Amino acid sequence: MITASEKLNREIKERLERLAVYDRDYWSFKGNSRREHGHGFFQYPAMMVPQMARAILAEACAVHPDIEWVFDPFAGSGTILTESMLMGLSFAGCDINPLAILLCRTKAGPFFHKALADKVHCLLDRIKTDMDSRIEIDFAGRDKWFRDDVQIALSKIRRAIMHEMAIWARSFFWIALAETARVTSNSRTSTFKLHTRPLSEIVTRSLDPILQFQRVVERNLDHMKTQSECLNSNGYLNRGHYTKNIELYLGDTSELKFSNGKRFDIVITSPPYGDNVTTVPYGQYSYLPLQWIDPSDIDCNDITQYLRSTHEIDYRSLGGKQRINKDDESYLSERSQSFGRLLKQLSLEPSDRAKKVTAFFRDLNRCLAPILERLQPGGLMFWTLGNRHVAGKSVPLDAILTEMLECEGTVLLTQLKRRIPSKRMAIRNNIAETMRAETILVMRKAV
Repeated sequence: MITASEKLNREIKERLERLAVYDRDYWSFKGNSRREHGHGFFQYPAMMVPQMARAILAEACAVHPDIEWVFDPFAGSGTILTESMLMGLSFAGCDINPLAILLCRTKAGPFFHKALADKVHCLLDRIKTDMDSRIEIDFAGRDKWFRDDVQIALSKIRRAIMHEMAIWARSFFWIALAETARVTSNSRTSTFKLHTRPLSEIVTRSLDPILQFQRVVERNLDHMKTQSECLNSNGYLNRGHYTKNIELYLGDTSELKFSNGKRFDIVITSPPYGDNVTTVPYGQYSYLPLQWIDPSDIDCNDITQYLRSTHEIDYRSLGGKQRINKDDESYLSERSQSFGRLLKQLSLEPSDRAKKVTAFFRDLNRCLAPILERLQPGGLMFWTLGNRHVAGKSVPLDAILTEMLECEGTVLLTQLKRRIPSKRMAIRNNIAETMRAETILVMRKAV
């Protein structure tokens, strides 16, 4: 359990702000955002910069060396997970996207990189000697999204993975297959949304899914090896297993279900900046890769419900259910004056604009009490946020979330500003604009 005081509040505020005194762009990490270790396994949308997470954790632990548990309620691809492990901390994470949870489970280990190298060799041999042309999966739109030859090749890879007995190795291989399926599908890679390429481009593309898979799996093996060596040299591995605790939960953050009522010392997270349809459609992006993965290897619960359509995951995400009422608007306006002002600005716009914004903040607000319930009294929070635009109006997510959290008794310590030099976000459209800056809210739960 961490301690809290006004002196410690001043210390962490001064330490964080001092980093940008001589370099105004310190928190942007421009030119210093390499994706090494498990960070490089998969190209997930809008990933947090690892070096930023590392700096936040380092400063927080310098002020509070008694930090043991890190919690990310919107875990995504596991950036905070990996950085927590590299510092020898226990981690808990939650996400609504099955692909995100698979990524986190894989990045959590175990780290048997020598045995994995042998398994990679055997796997590639099985793929190359497979003469079967059966297609292993079936879903609505399969032939629309994958060429026949690509389906056959991906099926060979899938069969070879299914032949592997160790689930930890299968999980590693599923990630490589997911990346391969993503780049060899008929969907454009220039956007996170599912958009088919022109037919002329589809039929003429030069694709070799098996070679692509081999490159990805060998690259990821190198990442696994470097992370394993780093963890081992710091004494964080015992016979290939991480020595601290890791808990992961697939589901809605507003319905957190971690075991034994454990409370965490620090929250570091970056939630979606708006409903997925108009910001980053994580669900659409994950839909095609998930079709090729054995769902039982992702979670013990049935995940087929998440794949009922290309929009199901996004529908389950913040703001996905857009049926609202006046009580939602009035309640949120009471909790945040900034939200009330935004609603007035949107009152002359088409009604769906205000509806989308209200649905998102209603769902985000529902997550706050469960998150704070899991945070120790005096616990720290770091929220990385971006202010998108709706109908040309800036949505002040940073101000609205600050006010909603203050209603829960938390205290704002400081705000850090960072430009986004290279972060891949949603394409421009008539509802949302690409974000160029982010704010990191640093807050503390009341003791």
